[in-house]
Amino acid sequence: MRITAGGLLRSEWRKLWSVRSLWITLAAGFGLIMALCGYMILDGRTLGRGQAADIPFGWTAIYPVGMLVLVVLGVLSVSTEYSSGSIRTSLTVNPRRTGVMLAKAAVITGIVAALAAVASVLLYLLLQAARTVPSAVGMSLFAPNMFWGVLGGTLMLPYGALFGVLLGWLIRNAAGAICLYFGVFQMGPQILPALLPEPFSGIKDFMPLAAINVMRSGGLATEPYRLGVAIVVLILWLAVLGAAAWWRLKRRDA
Repeated sequence: MRITAGGLLRSEWRKLWSVRSLWITLAAGFGLIMALCGYMILDGRTLGRGQAADIPFGWTAIYPVGMLVLVVLGVLSVSTEYSSGSIRTSLTVNPRRTGVMLAKAAVITGIVAALAAVASVLLYLLLQAARTVPSAVGMSLFAPNMFWGVLGGTLMLPYGALFGVLLGWLIRNAAGAICLYFGVFQMGPQILPALLPEPFSGIKDFMPLAAINVMRSGGLATEPYRLGVAIVVLILWLAVLGAAAWWRLKRRDA
């Protein structure tokens, strides 16, 4: 039987909605984003005062919390197949394997990207209705001061999901991959300067979260580098993780 790209995508779509831990994690991630951002917008005390009042997309500051959950979603989408043994069927049916990896990444990232866009639009509408942030009142979603910040914050959510998928393919174990993410990528920027010699302490600026902070600033942040460099850093991290995961999938799996 010939395996097509459409067939692989449909298979990964069914897996997402048939495995309880996956759709619960997906719902938890976006539920957390909507609840916390909605509270901040309606309350207005944080977003409507001080320096925050000058940032119309300030509510996207909560998105990194949701990103953590979506990294876990990406990891689980792969590790659950390895823990259950169902990955053997997938790789046997599609022995070239690269298609399985790409299909899973496409489905998880695509769904998260679509939900992230919907969440951002809904939160923008809530922001306009609440009128708690002076700088955002009456501002179009497509105004440059609003759009680029919202877009950067929105893109970090599918980025986190894809990052998790690649970590899952590389490590294959949920606990190991999640510990690696928190230990190296989440906590790394705080602990690396204390562990590395002074000439190498600047490596923290090229960790994914540092680049994400630049991207989601909507052009307001120019340190430690500008948006173009941040995008290159984020793409390079995906390329390195993806290449390592692909090599292990092709060379090590029976």
